[in-house]
Amino acid sequence: MNELLEFDRHALLAGQWWRLWTGHLVHYTPQHALIDFAVVLAAAVIVVQLSATQAIGLRRLALALFLGAPFISVGMLLIAPGCMSYRGASGIAAMLVVMAGGALWPRAARSVRAALLLMAATLLAKIGAEAAGAVHGLSQLPADVVVAWQAHLLGVIAGAIAFAARKPRLQLD
Repeated sequence: MNELLEFDRHALLAGQWWRLWTGHLVHYTPQHALIDFAVVLAAAVIVVQLSATQAIGLRRLALALFLGAPFISVGMLLIAPGCMSYRGASGIAAMLVVMAGGALWPRAARSVRAALLLMAATLLAKIGAEAAGAVHGLSQLPADVVVAWQAHLLGVIAGAIAFAARKPRLQLD
């Protein structure tokens, strides 16, 4: 079943467009799925809980997910020509982490903002290490699966776009 739903470059180019979304729903191992799900859930809760002042809310979150998944998949087609298949929600997780950080920023005290900046730098360093191939053995993926760092980078970009496109609410003082 996973093979029918995964991002498969040849199948996508042959017109199996559903894979733009479903590739983010299937995983290589239960542990892989659990880690992705935990990050997605935690970040989504932060985004939705702060929606009263940030104007993200559940509808905009759903829209970000609906548009973010194919954004990442099409991006993979364009910038990762060697990636023949991909499974996982880590690109979506990166998108939601960026959105959560953006939602937290205006409410954050100075020390919390410093922590948010450190977390952002850590995320970018992680993507850089993945691009350099320095974390392959640490990924807990099957030995023949390479971490698709491009999906993580595209997720960061999608998250920044989604957060920047939010509709700011008027605040009455």
